[in-house]
Amino acid sequence: RASHLASAVLLASLLSLHLELPHVGSDISKTCCFQYSHKPLPWTWVRSYEFTSNSCLAVGLFTTKRGKKVCTHPKKKWVQKYISLLKTPKQL
Repeated sequence: RASHLASAVLLASLLSLHLELPHVGSDISKTCCFQYSHKPLPWTWVRSYEFTSNSCLAVGLFTTKRGKKVCTHPKKKWVQKYISLLKTPKQL
């Protein structure tokens, strides 16, 4: 009986990890980065930027126009510049 309870608790714990609700309206990624790019991306490749969650390394994540995710360090000057450019409203 105790082993069934332990199995149920373990299963519930594992399911809760996989059923995490999305961060609606948030700029936080569910992707974790274990290393980051040291080279600046060409600005023309960049589509969007988001931060990784607090449970990951403190890095940011650029998404390219082709959908590739590139981990970056948010303190790098080129990363800060790109974030600023992405936040600037586009003029028609």
